[in-house]
Amino acid sequence: MPPRRSLIAALLLAALACAAVLHRRRTCQPRRPGQAHNPLELWNVAGVREELGAGAPGAPGSPSIRCNATRLRGSHEWVEVVWSGLPTGRYDDYIALFPVGADPTSSAPIKYQWAARSPSHMRIGAGSATFRLLNMRQDVRFALIRNGLQFPTIAAWSEPVVVEQPNLPMQGHLSLTGVAGEVMVQWVTRDAGASPTVRWGTDPSALDASAAGRSSTYGRGDMCGPPANSTGWFEPGWLHAAVMNGLQASTRYFYQHGDEELGWGEVESFLSPPAPGAASSVRLLAVADLGQAEEDGSMEASEMLSSLATTARLADEMEHGGAQLLVHNGDISYARGFSSQWDRYFDQLGPVVRRVPYMTTVGNHERDWPASGDRFPAQYDSGGECGRPYYRHTLMPTPAEDKPWYSFDFGPIHFIQYSTEHLFEPGSEQHRFIEADLAAVDRNVTPWVVVGGHRPMYIDSTFYGIVPDGDQFVARQLRDSLEELLYRYQVDATWHGHHHSYQRTCEVFRGRCLGQGADGTANAPVHLVIGHAGAGLTPNVHLFRPRIFRAVQLRHGYLRVTANATHMQHEVVASLDGSLMDAFTLIKPPGWGARFAPRPATLVGKIKLARGVRQDLPAAAVA
Repeated sequence: MPPRRSLIAALLLAALACAAVLHRRRTCQPRRPGQAHNPLELWNVAGVREELGAGAPGAPGSPSIRCNATRLRGSHEWVEVVWSGLPTGRYDDYIALFPVGADPTSSAPIKYQWAARSPSHMRIGAGSATFRLLNMRQDVRFALIRNGLQFPTIAAWSEPVVVEQPNLPMQGHLSLTGVAGEVMVQWVTRDAGASPTVRWGTDPSALDASAAGRSSTYGRGDMCGPPANSTGWFEPGWLHAAVMNGLQASTRYFYQHGDEELGWGEVESFLSPPAPGAASSVRLLAVADLGQAEEDGSMEASEMLSSLATTARLADEMEHGGAQLLVHNGDISYARGFSSQWDRYFDQLGPVVRRVPYMTTVGNHERDWPASGDRFPAQYDSGGECGRPYYRHTLMPTPAEDKPWYSFDFGPIHFIQYSTEHLFEPGSEQHRFIEADLAAVDRNVTPWVVVGGHRPMYIDSTFYGIVPDGDQFVARQLRDSLEELLYRYQVDATWHGHHHSYQRTCEVFRGRCLGQGADGTANAPVHLVIGHAGAGLTPNVHLFRPRIFRAVQLRHGYLRVTANATHMQHEVVASLDGSLMDAFTLIKPPGWGARFAPRPATLVGKIKLARGVRQDLPAAAVA
């Protein structure tokens, strides 16, 4: 090889190696106590000291901090924080937000901003910053802190900011129950209340129908490990849920949730789900690996800035594009043990999920923790939550709390949502559910079937040898366990996440592109990876794209789907500018459901691996 080409090849290999290391550090390497997934885990409680100064607060030469608000009214408020009195500014000074009564020697802050962002801080040891305060049911105060996160020295405390309405209904969001004509609403308050209730009607001034709800909560002892049961713990309040029933299909309803004793939230509206059936047309959105970020620029447990652009576009789709449903396949809030992040997440996504049903699957960052019942023995990805907050905050029509698989119909589409974090091999309870559910689908009613989970079944990723949670290792296990079922029952598409990218395969079975039939119907499922919603992109894709993949892109975005009985159009939208990253349409001839029949297992067995596929590598690596 000529020297120049050798150099280029060496540089490319080095770049791929660096990308692989970066991706492994982000998503694959088991996190153990002492290793940080996010900035707040670096808060060193053992190193905290208080040096509040000898002088009175505000006296010359004494560090002080104050806020221009003493009360938080409503759901949120923007406030200015001003500090002064430091002898000189340093780059490791910052302003942090704590609940009143929280002990900084055992609890991390909710969020913080570096003081050096204020132009005057480095010159005179004084400055100001703007924070967005969210109603989290507890009074809060600010601290002026020096010496970074490892040796935090608190120089001053502000006066408390009192939350005026700690029982104002927050975190409102809708979901489906799996029963036609029903929509559930969930919300959170500080206290349990006497009778959580939802009332609704087709006229905002006449909410004549009502239904009582149920309430639950969870405690520090329900968590599996740190930081969820230690520095990240934050009281979640009481979580309420009530079901609106007897809804007419595709009808605009107005609703209000709350309690006669504690008070009511604002009146919201939603379009009820369409009637299940091939006669309906639907428009829906789908994401995975979304996360959150603070609008005020604070550092907090997730800080996934691209999620802000994605959620803004999702809200616009709902408001002006006619979206009727949001599907989210794993890695939801990325709270990872910092309970307050569930508040922030539903605040960010609220303009969407208060107006359309929100259906989720569990991901590794909600569920995985050693010896807690998931299928990965050494994964610490949930930050000690082991699924508890996820299950309570996003009630889905599952058979039980830690059996997170279910199905539902939405117009002409039948959705199966399953967990890649639990056993899915033949003989497992989840596998039996998937097989029985596929066998029971009436394709005259729902001609389209979409299967959704978190870790992908086909993936363009360079991680081959990592076990038991590496991209290709899990993908092979999923294919070995489920691919023949999906092919036999003619599933149309799978939507997964986990890898923070957008990817689309051909119509593939056992690593081979099967194309379309004479009537235009796909001969095998199309597999999508839609993990590009907000979390940091993962660049460990092959330099030369495997031939079974029709698209692989490292840009943030989301999926928009429009479907009727004969067409299912997929459009992948870039969050930054709204441009189309990819588009394709699946087709079925009219009356296809009447002719549908599962493929016999004997025919499934005749489809062999493509020639040239190495048996020691996942079939996704070549075509």
